[in-house]
Amino acid sequence: MKSIITAFETMNTQKVYRMASPQIKRSSLALAPARKTTAGKTVNAIRRTQEDRSRVTKDKLLAAAIEVLLRVGYSGLTMKEVAKASGVSNGALMHHYTTKAELVVEATAMVYEEAITRGQSVAQTAGAVEKPIEGFIADCMSVYFEWPFLAALESVVVARTDPDLMAKILPVMERYRVTCDDIWMGVFKKAGIPTKQARVLLNLSLNIVRGMGLNRLWRHDDAHYQVYLKEWITIANQQLVPLK
Repeated sequence: MKSIITAFETMNTQKVYRMASPQIKRSSLALAPARKTTAGKTVNAIRRTQEDRSRVTKDKLLAAAIEVLLRVGYSGLTMKEVAKASGVSNGALMHHYTTKAELVVEATAMVYEEAITRGQSVAQTAGAVEKPIEGFIADCMSVYFEWPFLAALESVVVARTDPDLMAKILPVMERYRVTCDDIWMGVFKKAGIPTKQARVLLNLSLNIVRGMGLNRLWRHDDAHYQVYLKEWITIANQQLVPLK
């Protein structure tokens, strides 16, 4: 897929990204007026240090959860294995996440927040407006042809028969899809493509790439997909010729 992706400023999809966990909410104590301690430090400074340590611990746990999820799947993932992979104690893990579902859902959310950030990066390039279909496909491929889709898929398949898990994971997936659609609808608008036509092209492109991403689970032949993606890009761009 290199020939399609290299025209855009996509990030390296061959490694596990370091992704920040959601910002930890500061308590009312942290916002209170500072008081000096005997060591000359402020209560707020100590609070920030504690929050920083907590954030670092959560980052380790979430990254480890994704690693274990990709290696053994949702059914094989255990809290003990995640703690071991992260180098964090079982007690510290349970302090942050009391259930496997809670841990995996937040890890999945972390993955898709990073995917949104990467999509914004691609969409902001000049090349994306010049070639919006190629840009959108490149963005989709960085998710559905790589580990983020595999990680989410592990959870979604289990959630199909687990209503509680589905109730937790569905908002994560919907936020990603709605946000990305809004980002790329903006790009298509800048390119002068009418809203109705843009939405049709986006949804067709998304479903083609996502379907191929699923097919790659058993047929890992990128040259095969490259041929059909090029054909689709040609067909889609032909729909835009009268508008230019």
